[in-house]
Amino acid sequence: MEPTDYVARLRAQASDPGLEEALRRDRAMRRLKIVLAAGAGVLLLGGFGFWLSDVTGERPPYQPYSAQTLHEEIWPLEWPYTEDMPFRNSPASGWAAGADAIYAPVPVSPDGLTAKEITAVLDDVKTLLVETNLSEDTLAGAEPTAALALLDPRGADDAVRKDMVTRFDPEEVYPAESGVRVRGAMTYQVSAAGELAVHVDYAFVYPLVRAEEGHDVIPGVPEVARIAVRRQFTVTSKDGKLVLGAYASEVANHDCSAPKDGYLHPLFAEGRWKAGQAAEGTRVAQADLYDEKRVLPSGPGHCVIPSGT
Repeated sequence: MEPTDYVARLRAQASDPGLEEALRRDRAMRRLKIVLAAGAGVLLLGGFGFWLSDVTGERPPYQPYSAQTLHEEIWPLEWPYTEDMPFRNSPASGWAAGADAIYAPVPVSPDGLTAKEITAVLDDVKTLLVETNLSEDTLAGAEPTAALALLDPRGADDAVRKDMVTRFDPEEVYPAESGVRVRGAMTYQVSAAGELAVHVDYAFVYPLVRAEEGHDVIPGVPEVARIAVRRQFTVTSKDGKLVLGAYASEVANHDCSAPKDGYLHPLFAEGRWKAGQAAEGTRVAQADLYDEKRVLPSGPGHCVIPSGT
């Protein structure tokens, strides 16, 4: 074809009235495809949103709706703790476990007392703490009779002696294998009169599993509840006994409405959430048992709403 003929043909096509209509139809079809694709995406997202609101909206916040698809480390705060990560979101996760976390200070011999005498008293105080708060038998409901015998009965009434003991009903819960986390300090001073006084400030965090089966968060992984106990007290040593002076304690995430049966009753996820809901709008302040500088209100058995366990 000659170049002049080719150019003439292009001009003829450009002036064809049907060409503009074809182009218009092509542009309209393209726009329709874009709109349909976007609409499909909106429907897909809308369907997912409807499903998500359906599976979550019909459930309380403490019930996981997709626990197996998320790593527990990033679970929402309201979701249950489990045996896999019993100290999730807890400052106690980095604490030492068990009796080894209770350190008696190295004695320095002041006038009137020997290092051996001071060590003997500090050891008694540690024994008192361990046997009343960490002993497997005590946690399982036994009475730490031998440890409480270290106390001079004239310095502590029965209510305080009972409050110094952490016990759980073995038919209700048992401690998780991860162990009890402990943090605190024991200090002492000797008065001018040669009287030895030991001050104790320790927090204990207990991960607990229901004794009754059938409460798995995900298959094979049971739920864990945490109870935190803070104890502050001072004892002096007289005639081989520990005389209790100032005493204070707080318990967090314990069912404050439970019978006074000598046991602590932990709140699991549902109870913990309901307790928080009940506290909303009230003047009940939350207590931070992890604030090491905080001095507890004097007296035993303060059941508090925790800012965290």
